[in-house]
Amino acid sequence: MKKQWILLLVLLLTMSLAIMGCGDEDAEADEENGEEVVGENGEDDGEEDAVEEEEVDEVVEGEYPNGTYRGIFEDGGDQQVSIQFSVEDGNLHDVRFRHLYYGGTDYSELEEGDALYGIVEQHEQIAEYFEGKPVSSITDLYNPGDFVDDVDAATGATLRGNKVLSAMVDGLNRGLYSPDADYTLDLPDYQDGTYRGIYGDGGDQQVSIQFSLEDGNIYDMSFRHLYYGGTDYRELEEGDALYGIVEQHEQIAEYFEGKALNDIAELHNPGDFVDDVDAATGATIRANKVYSAIRDGLNRGIYSPANGYSTDLLEDVEDGRYRGTFGDRGYQQVSVQFYVEDGMINDLSYRHLYHSDNDYREMEEGDALYGIYEQHLQIAEYLEGQPLETIYDLHTPGDFVDDVDVATGATIRSNKVFSAIMNGLSRGIY
Repeated sequence: MKKQWILLLVLLLTMSLAIMGCGDEDAEADEENGEEVVGENGEDDGEEDAVEEEEVDEVVEGEYPNGTYRGIFEDGGDQQVSIQFSVEDGNLHDVRFRHLYYGGTDYSELEEGDALYGIVEQHEQIAEYFEGKPVSSITDLYNPGDFVDDVDAATGATLRGNKVLSAMVDGLNRGLYSPDADYTLDLPDYQDGTYRGIYGDGGDQQVSIQFSLEDGNIYDMSFRHLYYGGTDYRELEEGDALYGIVEQHEQIAEYFEGKALNDIAELHNPGDFVDDVDAATGATIRANKVYSAIRDGLNRGIYSPANGYSTDLLEDVEDGRYRGTFGDRGYQQVSVQFYVEDGMINDLSYRHLYHSDNDYREMEEGDALYGIYEQHLQIAEYLEGQPLETIYDLHTPGDFVDDVDVATGATIRSNKVFSAIMNGLSRGIY
């Protein structure tokens, strides 16, 4: 009888070890597929990737002019974090969240006593922590447990510190949203070609813009999306109460035709060249939103090259995990995650693929547009283990992706993937 009990205990121990091993394999499989390990409540359970101190110090460099900055973090089809903060003499002030959203929950609408209200309090702690601290301190968000209470799988992991960091870096990358004083803009040289960028806030994509650069001058500026407070301004007609806002944006496009890129700083004083800028009109979709969208487009690199391109922008990229998005016409269309190691790109996965009401990640083999999803898988396979500059091949996808034509490849084009990758790189390590 004693031997039977011993055999039974050994059997139970063996089974428990096997079950634990399977759990680890499942988690690894999720990582390989680019999916986060998700808890029972649909919340992120995965811990932050460890980031070397010397790497995070590279995220924020340089001096930032005094004024107000705004940035966003998007993922999985949603704008999850929208943040505003001020910089004064290199220090942060007045950090506040304009939008906090995850998994169908708008945290700005929660009240004390709600099950997830602790997440709201954590973000309030983040804002308090950074008051008066140097801009470089935002990298502390890689280790929020050092200054935010109760960061665990049930709370802090849902809206993690690295999402806030990504939004703040995005704000710095976009430049001043509202300057405290006159300043001189001195942008670097950009390659000739077409650029696309967005400005988002409060959960919505408000401005989507396209423009071309030639010899440092702006041409063919157009607005692909203009939205605010439930109004799509591109659908308005002459005679509508708010049609004047549409005309103001047309004036902006006309004014910058052929002007030097650094002249976009004038968007902080639109009354100098746009008619009737007042509280009833211009303040609704303000010119500094256009400025922010242009800077976003520049940060993403060429959307469509004019005369070839240089890959020099991709030198000295830090090893780590990155996330970025591409949005247009009011929607987040591409969301990617990838890793960089020794200058090579690895494990590219799609967290969101969407266009014209089609969510391509939900399609199955046999669906009419399933070929588009297969094309994106081919992109991921092609880039695996390649030097980072290989992403520029995405401007000529016909060289490595099957059946790129009007019916398929043109629907979600590979330059959108390029833009999402560049957006991720510009934000620094996730």
